Amino acid sequence: MEIEYAAGDEHDDGRDEGRRGDRRSDRRSDRIFRSTRVVAAIIVPVLVLAFIILYFFPSTTGERFAWEIRPSIQSAYMGAGYLGGAWLFFNAVIGRRWHRVAAGFAPVTAFTIVMLLDTIIHWDIFDLSHFPFILWLILYIVTPFLVPFLWWRNRVEDPGTPEPNDVVVPSIARWGLGVLGGFIFIFAVVGFFFPEWLVSVWVWPLTVVTARILSGWFALLGVGGLVIARDSRWSAWKVGLESIAIWQLLVVAAAVVNTADFTNGLLNWFVVGVVLVLLGMAGLYVVMEGQRRGMLKMEFVGD
Repeated sequence: MEIEYAAGDEHDDGRDEGRRGDRRSDRRSDRIFRSTRVVAAIIVPVLVLAFIILYFFPSTTGERFAWEIRPSIQSAYMGAGYLGGAWLFFNAVIGRRWHRVAAGFAPVTAFTIVMLLDTIIHWDIFDLSHFPFILWLILYIVTPFLVPFLWWRNRVEDPGTPEPNDVVVPSIARWGLGVLGGFIFIFAVVGFFFPEWLVSVWVWPLTVVTARILSGWFALLGVGGLVIARDSRWSAWKVGLESIAIWQLLVVAAAVVNTADFTNGLLNWFVVGVVLVLLGMAGLYVVMEGQRRGMLKMEFVGD
């Protein structure tokens, strides 16, 4: 069910309706549970460390990461994604409103499930005596269950209403993100079950293992797009878009540095597509933040 809001949704007519609305608001304070914050605080440094190793030291992944990753652009893509995830969980640590970060938990769950499946399917390539792999294994045994559990517990706190001075995301943006998310999710599913196909069409060299790993990252993007698009509150979109923007901006920067890793050069369909999506996201971000600040200014003048 899509979450829609009308101008009068926040105001109940009649004393009884008002009391019911107050009770509903009291029950759903939009708070982030302490348990959610604690787990997020543990996850953030792990993701930042993975980002540093994968993005800045790709030649050392064999020693410092779960396994050796080649080429460097594949390592950088994964590292940038971990930093985007760190931004989501950092906001869960310091944030005041659950609904601002809630949409990120389903895509992270999808990602962790794919990572666990990939580890099981390709168990023979991993070294159980390698300490970074042990950490990887623990992380992806625990998080496919822990992350959705945290969402399930905390979900009851979302009042489902806009926060003060919130703005509504245009329908065209929601439809666009939903369609894009659906396409990417299908791409992820096909790539996971038919990794040889993904190897044949991708813009940098892949193995069957890295093709399935890449499919996990696409699953994160696809599920994220589908989940975020269901909500019309800009406040529910903002952190998710920021996380994706951090990730993809770093990917573009890494692509420029590692041009030689691409099969047909830098100007390929993937890089061009990422740049176009980033431009669209930037335009939406500027417009929505402008509207939100305009509402804040009007309220300040009115006071």
